[in-house]
Amino acid sequence: MNVRLKMIKEQRIGVLVLLIIIFVVELIIHRELLFSSILESNDHVPFQFVEEIDYNVSKKKDNKYKIIEAFNPTDYTLVDWQNLGFSKKQAYTIINYKAKIGGKFTYKEQLKSCYGISDEMYAKIFPYLLLPEKKSDVEKIFAVKDKKYQLNPFDPNILEAKDWVKIGFSEKQAESIIKYRNAIGGKFKSKEDIKKCYVISSIKYHELEPLIKLPFHKVENRSNVKVIWGANVKKDINTAYFNDINTVIDNEIITKRILGFRKGLGGFVSMEQIKDVYDITSDIVSRIFESFVLDSTKIRKIDLQKSLEEDLYNHIYLRKYKNKIIEARNKGKDPLRVISESDPKYHFIIQYLN
Repeated sequence: MNVRLKMIKEQRIGVLVLLIIIFVVELIIHRELLFSSILESNDHVPFQFVEEIDYNVSKKKDNKYKIIEAFNPTDYTLVDWQNLGFSKKQAYTIINYKAKIGGKFTYKEQLKSCYGISDEMYAKIFPYLLLPEKKSDVEKIFAVKDKKYQLNPFDPNILEAKDWVKIGFSEKQAESIIKYRNAIGGKFKSKEDIKKCYVISSIKYHELEPLIKLPFHKVENRSNVKVIWGANVKKDINTAYFNDINTVIDNEIITKRILGFRKGLGGFVSMEQIKDVYDITSDIVSRIFESFVLDSTKIRKIDLQKSLEEDLYNHIYLRKYKNKIIEARNKGKDPLRVISESDPKYHFIIQYLN
């Protein structure tokens, strides 16, 4: 009787041990499925966009911040969307949505209609989308292509945007010419100034050149610059140091982003670019506008025909065009043609080109 009870107890222990072994083996076999389900359950956590463009500091912070740069969403892959902060599931939704609307995004509001992108997410990526805002804007870009125009002698300093359109430019090109004219002091002083405007191709320039009511060369006169600097003790935002800016805005993070953005551009060509610094407030922008001046004569210029691949990549505006520029050069084409006129930063980009 005792022997029988002893055998039953040993059998029970053996069965228990066997069950434990089976449980452990099952856990090992299905561990990937278990962990993936745990990760998927966290997809509902809202992503956050953070940016840190202080290149000298970012490496020391273990990639705490992500750099957000302007991009064309049509070119973005599943990995690119995930790198922006979207979950894998959200990224798949965006890719599938793009396929449903014809394989490309043509204006910003299309992304707003994607149910995988919340209103909050859309608001965060909106400033960085290299697309017209509305469908009607897309139609306007191509509206002037088939229009005929007539050429007569003209003074480029009195032409408005609509007048440039009448002589064969698109509305975007016309706006860029006006902004370029304002950027060089509000006046074309010679035909050379017209020729340097990158919106105007060499072919178009030679078509217009005999009709432009300006001398070929301008007489150098730097007196206005001296008067400006003599009368204004404000510091130049393009040469200001960390303490110069932080003293005004009292925000170290935004100060670092301003300096990082300036470095990635090679200098500011317009004070309006300050508004593109990530997470900057209107109050800080106002303080900077009131406390600093801008001298854009010493910005870092880029030669699209000769610049190194590294130089193209390091420039915030040109980084996304790097591969297309190099491909155009290799094929003997004008690399300027690959820069989209619908790019909201187009009028800034052309001022960095040498």
